[in-house]
Amino acid sequence: MERFPINLDQLRSFWVVAERGNISHATKLLALTQSAISRQIQALERALGVRLFAREGRTMSLTDAGRILREHARQVFHAVEQAREAVDAVKGLERGHLRVGAASTIGTYLLPGPLGAFKRAHPGIDITLEVANKARTLERLLTGEIDLGFVGPPIDSRDLAAEEWMTDDLGLVTAPAHPLAGSARVRARDLISEVFIVREPGSGTREIVEEELARAGVEIRRTMEMGSTEAIKQAVAAGLGVSIVSRYAVTLETLTGRLWFAPVGDLRLVRQLYAVHHRRRPLSRTSAAFLELLRQQGRRRRSRTG
Repeated sequence: MERFPINLDQLRSFWVVAERGNISHATKLLALTQSAISRQIQALERALGVRLFAREGRTMSLTDAGRILREHARQVFHAVEQAREAVDAVKGLERGHLRVGAASTIGTYLLPGPLGAFKRAHPGIDITLEVANKARTLERLLTGEIDLGFVGPPIDSRDLAAEEWMTDDLGLVTAPAHPLAGSARVRARDLISEVFIVREPGSGTREIVEEELARAGVEIRRTMEMGSTEAIKQAVAAGLGVSIVSRYAVTLETLTGRLWFAPVGDLRLVRQLYAVHHRRRPLSRTSAAFLELLRQQGRRRRSRTG
């Protein structure tokens, strides 16, 4: 049987669809139409002589051959990225690609500033920041889709190395007209009767809040789940309930009086934030340079507060 060469573009389309779960989610990442991606996958199936996906209506699931190829494709594109980074290292930091993933609060409120400073210092570096919850960020780090991840604790993986970056204070946020707003001291038991607005499962903020409420023996009876801190802020401002969020997430709203923020006295709501990378993959020159920028910023913060 004649063997046809595997086309890397076809393999990339297959890999992205296999990782994302369907073709529509892959279109933006690949900058291709759904029909173009379908044609590439079909051409790859013909070249290999196997079906890679089982198709039932609009749903797609990997066949046994597809699952095997997905693992090899991951290795191929990791090797390609390593080769590119090795060449970029020879050129210094004039060119390269920094791929960063971050938990929602960190990616939205804390990383844009450092990334902007890094871009100004190294304008030839392309930067990708992907914001997701903690669980998804760590998953993408393990699969090699990003170089650095930024999350809160705990990090339970022998494959990941974590470096302390900065601390984050969480606290209660309410609408200004809420009965708790302006209270001299808020305690965990004050939240029992409230509608408590929480992030989705897999969120680092939700993890620490649930752990601390359980430690304090407080059971929240009524909850409302939302998929982002921005959505939570809008809901709290509208009087739909209260929440616990990072103080960095509500800096502007508290200054303008749109929201009220305060610590909860008997909860330990200070968390350490970490920069995380894969233990068995060497840091690229670009990633190492960005980490060094963060360390320098941290030293300056400590010298100002010390």
